[in-house]
Formats: sequence, C-alpha cells, structure tokens
Amino acid sequence: MKLLGLTNYAGMILTEPSLNLLKQAPLLNALEPEQFKALLNTASVYELAEGEFLFQQGQRLEQIFICTEGFIKLFRLTPNGDEKIVEIISAGNSFAEAVLFLGGQQYPVHAVALKSSQVVGINADQYQQILRSSVDVCFHLMGLMSKRMHWLLTEVDRLTLHNATFRLLTWLLEAPTYAENAILLDVPKHVLASRLSIKPETLSRILKRLSEQALIRVEEQVIELLDRVELQKLVELEE
Repeated sequence: MKLLGLTNYAGMILTEPSLNLLKQAPLLNALEPEQFKALLNTASVYELAEGEFLFQQGQRLEQIFICTEGFIKLFRLTPNGDEKIVEIISAGNSFAEAVLFLGGQQYPVHAVALKSSQVVGINADQYQQILRSSVDVCFHLMGLMSKRMHWLLTEVDRLTLHNATFRLLTWLLEAPTYAENAILLDVPKHVLASRLSIKPETLSRILKRLSEQALIRVEEQVIELLDRVELQKLVELEE
C-alpha cells in the first residue's frame, strides 16, 4: 500500500478530476473553503493495487474515506468462511462515515480494491470537530443519510422479497450505460452475483436465458439491452 501525505492538495498528488470528486462528495461539499482545505491538509492518499486491502474488519477506525478512482469492495465473512459483499464503492462515493456517526470504534467490514484504485482518507476526529462547529453541515449530512437509508430499505426489500431474476432484471434496467443501452461490467460477474445475493451459476443461467430470448446480448464484460420494454414487463411479472 502506498501512503502519501497530502500537504498540498492542489499539487501533483491529486489529479484535477480526483480533486473535483472530493469537492462534490456529499461529505465535503457543504464545507467552507477553509474547512475543506484544513481536512485535506491532514488527509492521506492511498494508491491500491487490485486485491489490496485498505482496512480489515475489526481494525480501529481512524479515518473515513472517499473513493476517487476505481472500485472498493466492502465485505464480511460468514461463520463458514463465505464472502458476503455489503457494497461496491465507486469513484465519488464515501464509506465508513456511518460507523463514525454511530460512535463505532472499529471498521465492521473488510475493504479491498477490485481494481487499481485511489482512496482519500479523512481524519475522523478532525471531521467530527467540524460537524460539532457547523449546524449547516450537520443538516446537509442528515439529508444524505436519509437518502442512504431509503436506498438501503429498497435494497433489503429486493433481497428478501424478490427472486434472483427480479433482482438481476432490476439491476440491468437501473445500471448506468456507457453507450446506448450498453452496460460495461467494471467488476467480475461473480462479484455482481454476490452483490445481488445470487449464486454465480444462477446468474450465468439467467443471463443465458435472457440472451436466448433476444432480450440482451452478452459479450465478455459488456451487456447490451436489446429490448427494454420487454425487460420491464418481466420485472412487473416478477413483482
């Protein structure tokens, strides 16, 4: 793991796109310029190779994080050693702040890079001090956490009330496209399967069936949606 002290955040350590992501991140975009600068002057930049851990479950919480490049996988291990993915963090998104707000002292999950990634670590104690001094920032974060809670409740419903086909169809219809109706899988299919609580073989079987029905086309890491209308109808039938 490469750790760089961020002493001049406008310099060569962070690229302009990464800096813009930090400014737009919900955790930071309500801050005054001086608060933003103070946090970044004590922050750390982590350059992670694919498969490299940022932190492990049970490790003491000292920083909260914002992903600026790549993808970070948050996961727990079940008692029998199986990996359960909690979330995939993409560039521009933060993580570990909920633990801080709840008064947690340890990270409750493992965090590992799915590909070459860059993560900025913000000093947790310093961030808390800023919150205690700014009502506006606190209200902004309350809005963020409320949206997050609603999203999680929706995810719980999908995972517990609907079958594998519904979960995959919903993901296909909501996933961002890089071209017209084309989805680029930035993570391996087995990671997507775990995220959707589907066995990898079940995911492959559903993708194959949808391909045979000429509803999608799968070519390596690209999934093209050939008929959104029919896919939506299938979702409605599965509800």
